[in-house]
Amino acid sequence: MLRTLIPLACLVPALAFAQNAGFPLRGKSLVVNNGPGDQTDPHVSGPVVAYTHQLSLSSSEIRVHDLVTGEDQAIPTEGGYDSLADVSGDTVVFTRTTGSSRVFRFNVRQGGAAQELAPREGADRRVATIGGQTVAWQELGSLTRSEQPEIFAYRLDSLALTRLSEDTSVDRTPAVSVDGTTVAWTKCATSIDGCDIWAAYAVEGGYQVAQLTGTEGEESQPDTNGEVVAYVTRRTVDGVTEADIAWQAVRGGETRRLPLPGPDSNPNVSGPLIAFERREASSTSPNFDIMLYDLRTQTFYRLTETPESESLNDISVEPDGLARVVWSVRENGDLNVYAYTFRLPPTDCAPPIDEAPEAVCASPGTRPLLGGLQVTRSTGKPEVLSTRFVSKGTGVLCVDNGFEGTPATTGRVWLGPVLSVGPEDFGHDVKGLAQALSLQGETTLSAQVQGAPGSAFRVRVYGESSCELPPLDDGLKGAELLHGQFVPSEPVGAGAEKTLLSRYFVPSGYEGVLESSSGEGTGGAPVVANGTFPPLSEKPLAGCSAGGGPVALLGVWMLAALLFRHGTGRARRQAPVTSRR
Repeated sequence: MLRTLIPLACLVPALAFAQNAGFPLRGKSLVVNNGPGDQTDPHVSGPVVAYTHQLSLSSSEIRVHDLVTGEDQAIPTEGGYDSLADVSGDTVVFTRTTGSSRVFRFNVRQGGAAQELAPREGADRRVATIGGQTVAWQELGSLTRSEQPEIFAYRLDSLALTRLSEDTSVDRTPAVSVDGTTVAWTKCATSIDGCDIWAAYAVEGGYQVAQLTGTEGEESQPDTNGEVVAYVTRRTVDGVTEADIAWQAVRGGETRRLPLPGPDSNPNVSGPLIAFERREASSTSPNFDIMLYDLRTQTFYRLTETPESESLNDISVEPDGLARVVWSVRENGDLNVYAYTFRLPPTDCAPPIDEAPEAVCASPGTRPLLGGLQVTRSTGKPEVLSTRFVSKGTGVLCVDNGFEGTPATTGRVWLGPVLSVGPEDFGHDVKGLAQALSLQGETTLSAQVQGAPGSAFRVRVYGESSCELPPLDDGLKGAELLHGQFVPSEPVGAGAEKTLLSRYFVPSGYEGVLESSSGEGTGGAPVVANGTFPPLSEKPLAGCSAGGGPVALLGVWMLAALLFRHGTGRARRQAPVTSRR
């Protein structure tokens, strides 16, 4: 480990840092369908988008759009009312309602008629989702004739049908990871409350089922990439209800939360990106926009900024970093579907040789934030806080002494078992410390503050920076930048739930507003408080609901399924589930 500890007498908290350098998203905006009627509930896998097209209350079909060729085709309804589609590769699954509701599949490349999956007399199935060879759905009229809906998983390759839930709870909104190994869903005590997130991951002979969230709060709208499950958590504190995006590992573990002010909803996760819908808390006429959060770099992006509410988003990130986001928006009385295709910013190229640790701490630039801790001395025995991250190469350790407290006179910071910063490095006159690190893989970052109550410091570890914009393929030639700039940010939330965002991407037009409303940091950089972008004075806002207006689908359950589609503690119960044919 490189131990080059450098005291920074002038280092101040992140809000006063100079502007972070970074890459705006480079991509292309695309129209999927803005024709007559309602186009809504889009889902995307690679270049393929599947969505519901409704011309009247009694007519609904599934359409498939290719983002590369622009080809758009309808799946023959054969007299049914088709809705609520999902897509994985070339396979689309959807709900077809005639006398009852059943789940069908359609192959985009082969065409022809759609095929019903696992026919069973008396079964009532809906809200089908797909990943790889696994299809999950919500079912009434199951083998035990349960009065409540249950979750089933069906394998397209082996034809194995597995019941994942079997109780008196309300099980709904299943989601399947892109590789088909994980199914996540919401389990509620009643139709309106007592909701938690459950997950089932594939094991030999079936699935292992686990409860991920506990009794505190209400959780819903899960999605999974096979590694983490993202969801919405709602809690009321001092009479104020907050709806935030949270996530944790598929097999349970520490819960991470984005405690941004105002309501957030409908998280969809693919690769390292979470797409979700966010309403500006500061707006007098709030509407929802599409946001992105990069789990690798803890960077927050705004993808849309319009007078209308964008909703029902979905995201697909391919292994080569090509990402596609789709959503629905109401325009002139109709719902329409749009997409944005871009290349994922890189994080893995080497930093400049002459980049000093203190310069990195003052302006991290494109370096990803690997881990962060905020420690504050209270009464009683000093505690040790820890977090883990995985990275290799040259890193930088930053200690911001006195952050949200008084400067600590003594403290400790460990990287694994090695004491990187000791008591002798602290003092009332020490504002910050910077240290180069040699990262060797999985690492535990730990910190402890001692001294008088109220003493505090913050620890940040940055990895190697990104150096180049990713190349654009033929499908993105002539693509525009989502112009704007990166600005330093502060942690959001409080206590153990404090989340450190390494930087925000601010769209063009906000820079002057930020300077006048939030102050200026060192070097004249605008700052952002609590992740809230002030509304632009010239922006014509229109009040809209989260869903962009109700969609008239067949029956109350169809509307509820659309609104709840895709969607704090350790697992409290686990049970193996075996396959049933």
